[in-house]
Amino acid sequence: MLDLNQLAVFIRVADEGSFTAAGKSLGMPKSRVSRMVADLETQLGVRLLHRTTRRLHLTEIGQGYYEHCRQSISDIHSAHSMLADREQDAHGLLRIAVPMVAGSGALGHYLARFQQQYPEVRLEVLHTEGQINLVEEGFDMGVYFGPMPDSSLVARTITSSDNVLVASPEYLARVGKPEHPRDLANMRCVKIGEGTAAVTYDLHHANSQEHCQVQVEPNIVINMVASAVNSIVHGAGIGAVPFLLAGEFIVNGQLVPLFQKWELQPQAISLAYPTRQYLPQKVRKFIDFMVAEAERLDTMLQQLPDPEQRWQAFAHLVKGL
Repeated sequence: MLDLNQLAVFIRVADEGSFTAAGKSLGMPKSRVSRMVADLETQLGVRLLHRTTRRLHLTEIGQGYYEHCRQSISDIHSAHSMLADREQDAHGLLRIAVPMVAGSGALGHYLARFQQQYPEVRLEVLHTEGQINLVEEGFDMGVYFGPMPDSSLVARTITSSDNVLVASPEYLARVGKPEHPRDLANMRCVKIGEGTAAVTYDLHHANSQEHCQVQVEPNIVINMVASAVNSIVHGAGIGAVPFLLAGEFIVNGQLVPLFQKWELQPQAISLAYPTRQYLPQKVRKFIDFMVAEAERLDTMLQQLPDPEQRWQAFAHLVKGL
């Protein structure tokens, strides 16, 4: 098999006219340069150089070989340099798979800010339902909520998202707003997922050690998040909706959070990609950007213990203020 390193050394020897000069320019011992050229000649079965005590000369076949190979080696070095230079900066198309629960407002805000910082990166974001194969479907990375479904992926948890119990103003006007989680048992429920088994809400009080588990029989079960949320917005009942999606509807007045002093178990939000090896700059920069943005948002929300203040802060985020 052809060794391109041997070929590159041969080209340099021919250009410099001696093993010594070629070795100095390449930072290699003269003996190693000589051995690499000799090994190339052995592999090709021809003599490429005439060796004399004063200077090296290309043989006739060596001259032809040099002329044919010199430009190719130059092109390879140029391509390598071009690739190395381009990988110094984020560029190209970044394809991201995002679950429907990510909503649109907050995510759109992040995407706009990222592209302002990295204008050479083009973004293609596809909202998906169900599990997908990042590699087979040509995605650079995916956003995941909760446990990772594929252990072969490399995952970076960037933050967590609370599920928020919500209902529409119209539904609450009909049945009344519950005062305690126990009141949920008598309300209609939209279950996001599959199966008709009862939904168990496990809530912890934000200011005490009290917790409450309540089971609610679902009246509607939908495995598509966008449809489920739409049914809640139109008065079908209560439901547990991820914060990133519920926030948009709460800000718009289409959903009402039921218990601002009670919290459901949060879900991890992770960015996942197929491999750590040779990670493109566009992927690395997006991960770093989202980690920094998540830390900034978490810090802001932690400084706002009042739920109303948190919703207002989220409203500013969604609107890009």
